[in-house]
Amino acid sequence: MTHCFRRALGFLPVGLLSFACWAAQGPEPLNMGFYLPGIRDANLADVKVSLQLWAEEVGKPYKLQAKALTYDDMPTLYRDVVQHRVSIVIAPGMELAETFSPDELVEGFAGRRHGTDEGMALIVPRNSPVHKFADLRGKRLLRLANDRLAETFLEVQCRHQLALACRELFSMSEEKRDIQPIHKVFFGQADAALVSLSALYAASELNPQVAERLRIVLDWKTRALSFGMMTVYSTPDFRDLVLRAAMQASKTVRGKQILELFKTDYMDRVNKSDLEPYWHLRREHQELVNTKAARKK
Repeated sequence: MTHCFRRALGFLPVGLLSFACWAAQGPEPLNMGFYLPGIRDANLADVKVSLQLWAEEVGKPYKLQAKALTYDDMPTLYRDVVQHRVSIVIAPGMELAETFSPDELVEGFAGRRHGTDEGMALIVPRNSPVHKFADLRGKRLLRLANDRLAETFLEVQCRHQLALACRELFSMSEEKRDIQPIHKVFFGQADAALVSLSALYAASELNPQVAERLRIVLDWKTRALSFGMMTVYSTPDFRDLVLRAAMQASKTVRGKQILELFKTDYMDRVNKSDLEPYWHLRREHQELVNTKAARKK
């Protein structure tokens, strides 16, 4: 790569150096690793087809041989990243923070919605006696199933504010789709629910009464819930090419259709610092759990 830069430096603008070096060395395969449990509210068979179409759209601008690889567990995905079988990881922020250290992730992209913050919200009926987290003792609470962020966030609140595990404080049930807890709290079938801010915003847009009859007791905001992150296991030049290609692909007709499938309006460039809230939450969770474990000894 150094030799390639020396040859290109004399006649190309700096902005074209990465592409010149890539072209001289031949196409590096672009394997995009998708964590499937992080993709919800869609038929998995359709999702796998869409992911491959998306990968091809990303690879098209620079003729990269792109392939979508899907994973059911993060350890296997991590292994393939370290072994250079996966170029970019697409997964929820919490799973990324639990699997990768800050030294391993670099930059990437994230899906965004127009006019709404992203993160988590603890919601209750507007006339509920619950005004702070501690008031949830003995109540019925709902959260999204198989969601590491919801699970970790709740456990941190339980242990930090009340020094007890959540299972000792209230009755908790899980739902498969984010909209279901919102509806159940709205219709009085649960006392509270932890939901994503984007789902709450979407529900309020569809039915303005949602905003009128529900209120937020506690929220936690972040840049995005899911990210596509490049790692230190690929070269800076390749990372730059992939991210530029991904941003271009998100503006094509097919790219916009795929973004719509995943309920995303547009894509934004992000840095590993945007994952810091997740790493902080993970550290806090580990400290609280370890403190209680130490007390039992």
